[in-house]
Parts: sequence; structure tokens; C-alpha cells
Amino acid sequence: MARRAGDLQLSRYENPGEVREKAPKDFVTEVDLLCEDLMVNAIRERYPEDAILSEERGGFVSEEGRTWLLDPVDGTANYMKANPMFCACVSIVEGGSVTHAAIAAPRLGDLYHAVAGRGAYRETGGRETPMHVSDTKRLEYAVAGADLSLRSGKPQDAGVEKVLSGSWQLRALGSAGIRGAWLAAGYLDISVGTRNTAWDYAPTVLLVTEAGGRATDLSGGPWSLSSEGLIATNGALHDEVLETLHST
Repeated sequence: MARRAGDLQLSRYENPGEVREKAPKDFVTEVDLLCEDLMVNAIRERYPEDAILSEERGGFVSEEGRTWLLDPVDGTANYMKANPMFCACVSIVEGGSVTHAAIAAPRLGDLYHAVAGRGAYRETGGRETPMHVSDTKRLEYAVAGADLSLRSGKPQDAGVEKVLSGSWQLRALGSAGIRGAWLAAGYLDISVGTRNTAWDYAPTVLLVTEAGGRATDLSGGPWSLSSEGLIATNGALHDEVLETLHST
């Protein structure tokens, strides 16, 4: 499903159609809505009893059954500008845990996917390879990924700024999905997210965990659909990142 949505994105690359500002600096394109329709219709056809929570349509989370989390175009601001850093994110949550995840980054030619307990993989050029997080052990040598405003007024801003300034280098990719996939693949060492957008973060939680890393909420507790943010690392850096985040 993620791959099919990615194919649709690619077919409309440099032609996103009508663009609407649904909130200040938060845009949705015609392609976002088309991809969402494609995903929702596919789920409804095969799994009519499953719940769906999607970025544009909303929805609900099932308390007992499966819930599909959908971000039809993650990185819409990039997609609008024909920047290749965009993707389609699909994940499944059951019993409070992320069990399946897929991220298709069509302009990069990559598909990242994981099933709980079976590892995380990257497909590119018809070849599938297992992913594993990096072995960086100190924050001062870490490459961190984040997309945020340090002037948002959130109480964690000062701590996040300490983590990012304490890292060796920072990457702002404009796509939480690609950022999480790149962490799982070892291209990044840390991913910081400070919003409550479960459809963005759920794939990262599973991909990173299955690739040998660690993902928690901002306090260091288990991440959940209601968490206000996500800290994901290669595991070796996690305690230092949390300590830095909460240092005074």
C-alpha cells in the first residue's frame, strides 16, 4: 500500500495540484488527498472491520482490534517544492503496540518496512537488505535529525536545543518518516520529534526497534499514540540524550 501511494506521488511529481493551507504553515495538496483515498479504499476493501486514523480524514483508534495509521504524503512542504524528501507512511497498531510499518520514499527509490519480531528492511533497486542502527556511542559524535521550531513555546524546547547543539551535526529532512527510516538504516544516530502526530512516529518506533535501536516518549517512558513527542536513537546514545534533554 505504501508503495502504491508512492507510485501515485511520483506520477504527480512537480504537479501537486491544488494546495490549501489548512492551518498556519500547514499545507495539504491534491495529491495528499488522492493518496489518502487510495489507502483508505484499499483498507476498507480488504479489512472493513479495521479502524483507520489518517492525517487528513482523521478517524479513530480501536480499543480491541487493529488500527491503521496513515500519512499519505509525509513531507508535504518538500513535495510542493519538488524536493525529493517525501514519503508515504503506513503502520498498524494492535493492543497499543506497532506491529507493522512501511515507508515508501519513491523519489529516492526506497521502501523501508518492518514486522514486529522479524527485523527491519530496506528495498531498493529490487534488492532487500536488513537494516541496523549505527554504533555511535557519544552524543558529541552523533548526527541528529529533527524538524521543529525552537521558538514553539513548548517546555521541552530548551532541552531539545541542548541535545541538538550537543550533537556533532544536525539534519533537518522535512519528513519524520524518512528521518526515522534513516535512523534505522544507520544514516542518523538520533531522531527528535516534539509533536503528537502518531501517523508520523509509529513507523519510526517499529523500524528503529527492529533495527536494534530504542524509541521512547520524551520522558523516557514507552511511546504511545497519545505521547507528546518521540526520542529515537541507536540505543547506545539513548540515556545520554534523555539526560541532556532533562538537564537544568
